Amino acid sequence: MLSTCLIFILQKAVATYFINNPIDISPAYEDRAFVEVDVNNKVSTLRLTKVTTKDSRDFQCSVKVPNDDEGVTAATTSLLVLVRPSPPICKIEGTAEYFHDISLTCISEEGSPPPSYKWMSYTVENVSRPFPPKSTEKDGTLFLFNISQETSGFYMCSSTNRIGTAKCELTLAVMPGGMKIGSTAAIIGGVIAGLLVLAIVVFCCCRRKGKNEEQDEGYYLDDKSNTKPKQNGRGRSNGKGSDFDSRRYQEDQRDQYRGSRDRLDDQRDNYRGSRDRLDDRDRLDDQRDTYRGSRDRLDDQRDTYRGSRDRLDDPRDHYRGSRDRLDDNRHDRHAGSRDHIPPPPPPSPPNTHTGI
Repeated sequence: MLSTCLIFILQKAVATYFINNPIDISPAYEDRAFVEVDVNNKVSTLRLTKVTTKDSRDFQCSVKVPNDDEGVTAATTSLLVLVRPSPPICKIEGTAEYFHDISLTCISEEGSPPPSYKWMSYTVENVSRPFPPKSTEKDGTLFLFNISQETSGFYMCSSTNRIGTAKCELTLAVMPGGMKIGSTAAIIGGVIAGLLVLAIVVFCCCRRKGKNEEQDEGYYLDDKSNTKPKQNGRGRSNGKGSDFDSRRYQEDQRDQYRGSRDRLDDQRDNYRGSRDRLDDRDRLDDQRDTYRGSRDRLDDQRDTYRGSRDRLDDPRDHYRGSRDRLDDNRHDRHAGSRDHIPPPPPPSPPNTHTGI
């Protein structure tokens, strides 16, 4: 009786059959590998269940007949387990900044047979377009060189095999050198904070300016109210006492206006400090012109009081002339009266008559 051996192997045995013996299944294929042998028809069949991509390999069937080496004793077949590609993963490798070189990668972790990859490019308006010059595509990787703003847009990768297709998309935004999302957000926040601080400073300075103008108007009103009654009193005064009082009054007025000038200088210093903080030359120049006008008004007031002083000197001369006229009248009147006095009568003669 002939002995026949059927072996299904690829690197290692899957199943072994000897005539009149049970089939021996490898432990790696237990419960999912089954062998059927028909010796009369010279056919042996291997059935596999629950296959995975690991079962994609070559299988060989070998037959050994004792004392018979003629003919074909082995045959090989291939098993390919088909698997739909898994959704690919798209990534950007490199820095997406002007004039840099980057690569877009696309890969599916599963897929049998191994999928092929293809990239497509779209504008920001979702219009298909060709790749930039000098771009290359190989094994799911798209290489982009010397990128610019025109390179920005949408990119889609397709992973395809005999079972199906899977896709992934990414958005490429090319930024100027050093402009990243984090730094951009920080810059925007800093600008907003700076604007808020500037607005607060301007508001405070405007309020201070309004208060200073009100104070200046109060100073001028006080000066005018103090000036008018003193001018009236000086007009009514006369003589030496009036001259002395006028001098004292003018000295007091000069001191008051010097104090006003000092206050204006202090105000000018305050606004100079404001100019250093705000760097607002135009508004401070207007303030300077305003205070120069105030100084001119003070100079006009001083000239007015100088004129008043001259007018005071004129009445003094007038009163000196009146004094001279009084002296002349007094002298002439007394002299004339002395001339008109009649001479005393001569003494009466002594009485020489005697009684008899």
